[in-house]
Amino acid sequence: MEYFFRHSEDLKTNINMPLVWGILLIYLILIYKLRHRRKILPIQLVSLSIIEIALFIWYYEDKLLFIREGLPLYHCRIAAFMMAISYFRKDYKLSNYFAWLGIIGTLIAFSFPDPSKYLWPHITNLTYVLAHSLSLGSALMILTNQRRKLDLKFIGKISLAMNLVIYLVNKIASANYGYLNHLPDSFPINFPSPVLYLGISLGMIFLIYELNKINLKKLLTIKN
Repeated sequence: MEYFFRHSEDLKTNINMPLVWGILLIYLILIYKLRHRRKILPIQLVSLSIIEIALFIWYYEDKLLFIREGLPLYHCRIAAFMMAISYFRKDYKLSNYFAWLGIIGTLIAFSFPDPSKYLWPHITNLTYVLAHSLSLGSALMILTNQRRKLDLKFIGKISLAMNLVIYLVNKIASANYGYLNHLPDSFPINFPSPVLYLGISLGMIFLIYELNKINLKKLLTIKN
């Protein structure tokens, strides 16, 4: 257990991403089969929150690491908590926004992986896989069963305000939440942080606005 919770970083990580994609596909097929069983979604959202809190506690053992990497200011972490909060408060419009954010964040995180530099097994790489997978599955269930239309103004206000807070925290704490200071190493190019703030914000607004036009419930309904 001491190895699993260690704080001394390795030189690299060794997450098998093809295997992760395979497991994710199986999980999503299961979610598709169970998408109308509404009791499953609250269980998933609570499980997702517990995973994020467990990681939060682990980071807190190293105060500097906690400030620079452990705060819930990555977009996927924000989406995880806000999906749960807004869903249980029955604010389905807000839960739809963060569901789309969770989908976008998970697909980017798995396509351009940037987990902490710890060899498997470790709490950071386990939660990296589990939290993103649960976030994607929960988001699809929210958008299938509680779909709401989002207008451009609503999406723009949340995206710009959220990213501004992240951007300011990054400057104060010398952190890189939301990759608003620099892109992951797996990206072939990089840009100055003000450009990243504007570009990522506009990209989020465009993607969420366009994706919200998709009616997942209708799309996933198979006509006999």
